[in-house]
Amino acid sequence: MPKDTEFPSNNTEYPSNNTPNMKNVMLQMTSTLENSDTQLRFNYAENLGDERGITFGCIGFCTGTYDGNILLKYYTELNPDNTLAKYIPALDKIDAGPHDEADGDGNPGVEGLSGFIQDVNSCDDPLFKKAQMDKLDEYYYNPAMELADSIGAKNALTKAFIYDMCVRHGTDGAESIINNAGKTPKQGADENTFLWKLISLRDEKLKQEGIEDVDRNQGYKNLLNSGNVDLKTPFKFVAYGDYFTIDGNLDLGESQQENKVDENNSNDAVIIEVSDKSSAKTSTGD
Repeated sequence: MPKDTEFPSNNTEYPSNNTPNMKNVMLQMTSTLENSDTQLRFNYAENLGDERGITFGCIGFCTGTYDGNILLKYYTELNPDNTLAKYIPALDKIDAGPHDEADGDGNPGVEGLSGFIQDVNSCDDPLFKKAQMDKLDEYYYNPAMELADSIGAKNALTKAFIYDMCVRHGTDGAESIINNAGKTPKQGADENTFLWKLISLRDEKLKQEGIEDVDRNQGYKNLLNSGNVDLKTPFKFVAYGDYFTIDGNLDLGESQQENKVDENNSNDAVIIEVSDKSSAKTSTGD
């Protein structure tokens, strides 16, 4: 588990943010949670045993939650001769079957997918990466930014958290959490207070799902408590006990670059551990 450190004051100064694209920062944060890497792992594939079939690609498309098949069909439009198209009939059958696992969203079946993991691992087609990025935008990033705009969220941290909720729970799941959070920033709520409410509600949802990712929110808690709501880089982000340097330098040509850091080295960023939302600071200041 991450180590506790002293809370900084509310007026903590952060270096100027030279990140050319805040979207890259948000993608890096979620990538550490999905794949323990600050770079997007387009060739990742694994059966996590979470009742969603095989999880694969840069943000965890799943063979048992429809989006995996949607991705492969789109990829096949871009490259009809790709090595993964042969799995589409099996995915069609999975899609047509019951989806009553994983909080009513998943089908754990993998019949007909023998060899799928290996084929994803070895697929080096640039169009496979393009397909993933296009669907990432269409189904997760763009809807997340629309949700953030609809509630009047201004801070990059709030937007990053909403994006991660969309990736993990789907847009409908993220919207459900938001709808249960009460008064929004657009309605006059303090944005940091509202974000803490979102985090609290998501904590409960993750506990209810019981698939061992209840610590997924810790990095966002740390940033919010530190006051770095604008996500000024570089900063350290904790993902399930491991610390990563988030700098916004996303190399879409490489997916395996390690950027993990020693959790005992706090020279280039502030690390905060928050175990109780009631101790959070809510002044504007992750």
